[in-house]
Amino acid sequence: MDDETPRMDVTVWATLDEQAAAPRGDLCVHWFRTAIDFFFSSEAEERETADSYAGVTESISGGRTTRVMDARENWPVLADALRAHPFYAKAGFYEASANVDEWVEEYGRIEGRHEGRGGTHTELSAALRAGERIGDPDFCARLFDFLAVALDGADPVFARVDHLNFHDKPDLEVALRRSRRKYLRESRTYLRGYSWVTGVPGELASRLGGAPGLMSTGAFHAVRELRCGGLLVQATETLAGYDDRAMHRVFTALAPVLAPGIPEDDPARENLRIVFEDASGA
Repeated sequence: MDDETPRMDVTVWATLDEQAAAPRGDLCVHWFRTAIDFFFSSEAEERETADSYAGVTESISGGRTTRVMDARENWPVLADALRAHPFYAKAGFYEASANVDEWVEEYGRIEGRHEGRGGTHTELSAALRAGERIGDPDFCARLFDFLAVALDGADPVFARVDHLNFHDKPDLEVALRRSRRKYLRESRTYLRGYSWVTGVPGELASRLGGAPGLMSTGAFHAVRELRCGGLLVQATETLAGYDDRAMHRVFTALAPVLAPGIPEDDPARENLRIVFEDASGA
């Protein structure tokens, strides 16, 4: 692939737990279907030719594996495999090539996997190429709308939209040196982090005064209530506009539900997008 070809640069994440309002298998199906419709359908894509594939692994020890060569054409098969709440699932999207031996990089990806001991949590994600569209209000509104639709039947413990960050662990957790087991266990006690778009579970949203309380802070361009609990908050109209000043406003507004402690740099993670202050003192 040409080195100048745009790569995936926007990631959308959501974490569900055992308190999800609907079976997590059904929510996984809904996440994949919504992502395809919003980002990877023939109507959403500006490509004359595109291919896709999907794979689902039933359990950590193996079990049944389902593979399809076209995630859209074979959606009923994929949906049945997802509904069983599998250990890991992925759908990838790439531009078709006449040369079957040519390696082609994905321009989009949807994933779901178990997290926590015994699969107590489910991590859902989507990644796509945005390029200059991170400055387009319509495209950015579509990212926000996607999360709102994909999570409308859930009360997620966390959600976020990031730019140039493909790490599955939020920056704040890295900077606070919190173990994965601890942050999952406490995800309805402390908000796991904050980004351009952040998903706040119902318990923490109540502590922040709900949608009216968060809108009154002036830190958010949009606040949306999810039908089954929780909120989505959008810091700025566009992802490109999420600068350090906007990030500090978000930090201040969400500080009452963030874990205490002084964040530290991590040599293994460049450009942590956080405020290096103790939330308990904000």
